[in-house]
Amino acid sequence: MFTSIRARLLVLPFLCLSLTACESKEDRAEGYYQSSLSLLEEGDTDRAIVELRNVFELNPSHRDARATLAEIYLADGNIQGAYGQYLRLVEQYPEDVEGRIKLSEMSFGIGNWDEFERHAAVAAELAAEEPRVQAITLGQQYRAAVLGKDELAREALQPKAEALLVELPDNTILNSLLLDSFVRSNAFDKALERMDALIASDPTRRESYDQRLQLLARMEDAPAIEAQLREMVTLFPDDDEIKYMVVRYYIAQNQTSDAEAFLREVADPADEDPTLFVAFIGFLSDTKGAAAARVEIERAVALNPNPVRFQALLALMDFQEGKRDEAVAALEAILARPEDLGEDGQNVKIILSRMQETMGNTVGARRLIEEVLAENPRQVDALKMQATWQIQSDDTDAAIANLRIALDVAPEDVQAMNLMAQAYERSGSHELARDFLALAVDASGNAPEPSLRYARLLMQEERYLPAEDILVTALRQTPGNLGILVTLGQIYVQMEDTARATQVVDTLRRMETEEATAASNQLQTAILNLTSGADEAMGFLEQLATGENADIRQKLALLQAKFRQGDLEEALTMAQTLVAENPGDRPLQYALAIAQSANGDLETAEATLRAVLATGPGSPQIWLALTRILERQGDSAGADAALADGLAALPDEPNLLWARASTLERTGDIDGAIDIYQGLYAKMSDSIIIANNLASLLATYRTDDASLEQAWTIARRLRDTEVPAFQDTYGWIAFRRGDAAEALPYLEGAAAGLDSDPIVQFHLAQVYEALGRTSDALRQLEKTIQIAGPTDTRPQIEQARTDVIRLREAAKN
Repeated sequence: MFTSIRARLLVLPFLCLSLTACESKEDRAEGYYQSSLSLLEEGDTDRAIVELRNVFELNPSHRDARATLAEIYLADGNIQGAYGQYLRLVEQYPEDVEGRIKLSEMSFGIGNWDEFERHAAVAAELAAEEPRVQAITLGQQYRAAVLGKDELAREALQPKAEALLVELPDNTILNSLLLDSFVRSNAFDKALERMDALIASDPTRRESYDQRLQLLARMEDAPAIEAQLREMVTLFPDDDEIKYMVVRYYIAQNQTSDAEAFLREVADPADEDPTLFVAFIGFLSDTKGAAAARVEIERAVALNPNPVRFQALLALMDFQEGKRDEAVAALEAILARPEDLGEDGQNVKIILSRMQETMGNTVGARRLIEEVLAENPRQVDALKMQATWQIQSDDTDAAIANLRIALDVAPEDVQAMNLMAQAYERSGSHELARDFLALAVDASGNAPEPSLRYARLLMQEERYLPAEDILVTALRQTPGNLGILVTLGQIYVQMEDTARATQVVDTLRRMETEEATAASNQLQTAILNLTSGADEAMGFLEQLATGENADIRQKLALLQAKFRQGDLEEALTMAQTLVAENPGDRPLQYALAIAQSANGDLETAEATLRAVLATGPGSPQIWLALTRILERQGDSAGADAALADGLAALPDEPNLLWARASTLERTGDIDGAIDIYQGLYAKMSDSIIIANNLASLLATYRTDDASLEQAWTIARRLRDTEVPAFQDTYGWIAFRRGDAAEALPYLEGAAAGLDSDPIVQFHLAQVYEALGRTSDALRQLEKTIQIAGPTDTRPQIEQARTDVIRLREAAKN
């Protein structure tokens, strides 16, 4: 396992230097390194890692130590840790060929294509003739052929890969390339033959069985899939993840009775580690209800030698059923018996902490987590909970530190990886966030939730092909997953690939569920809009809405489409008809009011909304619509009163608070608006729009250092944004922090996208002047004044008027 490490141990001289005060840091670091190699020879990996970390404290640039730690992590299957060490290695030594090769291979393995291309290019420059580099280059060429839909080029690479495979039989890139090529050519027999050869060469390699499973899924060979899963359970009896895969397979096939029978077979309520039985309880709760789950929990309480966890589950079930005080009391009673707890006491505290947080007792919840971490600083669930709170409060450095510990203990913890992605996203490190989302997909075995999360991020970046790859792989694991199918359909519509989008529509229709049918209709509408135009799409919606089995959802979809198309009179007529047919339906009455307003009948729209509000508590949408209608009638006082009434009825409703903050900002009460946004941000710090608005107000209207630093902490997540409003916020804060060069491209983009906003134009003028571009600054200030008009007396506009005079005078002189 550590061949290269042993080689270094043999060739490096043994240093017989005493560690005295006069010894240099480099010498002491080398001593720790030699000690780590000796420990590795003895098989003591944990202590070797400690020694290597000691090396880096004294000499962060120790090349061999960095490579050794990376090799250890890679051998232990800690891909994330290995990747980080190799990345640090090539940052310090850009021409390290082995580091570039390893990074290329790992990036290929997790599908991080940007990083794969980056490191592959350097590896090719450094050692083009090295066989593993040739394999990497073939991987690049193959991917380019697939993305370019060049079948001839793809097929031409196959014999080259087969020839190189003779020299590198275990090379991941070559095997992946050939397997994919065989599948694309429908040569499934050859793909299975290659897969079986890999398994025969190393029957203990779990990843090979996973790949064979994916191949069988591609072939849609359900009996073979089930047989292999069962075989994997026998081959890897201690790998619980395989057992979960069996259950997921049965559920995807709608074989819930088989899933239950399998779980009863492998999950024993008397096991010392009852993790599988807890999963069985969750399965029963989802499929048969709480009563069935409770029966099994009570059975486990009676049979398990350590029943505390199951007693805690009973309390949790009571909590979920509304018996909150009783549940909390039950857990507190358990904790009052420390002699019965053992290690389960920490789990009980974590469950109680979640209950306390749900009930609004955040102080009590955090105190319990602090107690757990004081007892065990490496308790993964407690670390994740604390990291979640730290992310919410923008303490991303602390969150990342906690999550590193959690992933050190549990390298495949998908939730920890997702939280790490959130922390990096919040801190503005978008590439690292993307990397952790990719790692979460891999660690989860391409499970639906992490796959969808990563694919949606790629879609936001308009990287549709990688998003498709992620979802297609996930769909093979869970055929028929509605969320994956719908998102795939949306990708194909964005790519204008109507043939494959239609395939998704057909698959959804065959599922014959209400949700799948609704989703298929939405996709079909989008496809018709692409291929035949808006009229054809509208005709399809009308056919659905007027059909014999039409429901209210289909009629509302047609109504919304008429609004989008600008058919306002038809929309009004349809809304009136729907309300007449369904007189007590509040959403339809709201739709009627919107149609009346869109047609200019504001008084009738107001009356319709007030009639709805008279029948019961209004939704935020109704209060906001009433406020906007009153504003359009010129009744500012009435609009303010309506918004105040809405807040009196729904005092914590974010959308109403948001509207109130916007009103205060517009009328000049900036402090009042900031106070509202501060409250909203405390509850919803993950909202990028609330974050932007708060940061923008703090940076634009307050001059103290504390406000500027808070604005910067909040706005870091906006780095690399292409949204003009966000560009203005980030750019202005960067400028105020003294980095005009960093601010320039953001504020130029914001000024182009928001060319009617004088404040944004003013911000760009300030940057131009700071960079010595006075003529550009003058022109931008003149534009600011022109857009603002003579009645705008905001401080920025007044300063713009003063600055124009100053710069014109300077130009004359």
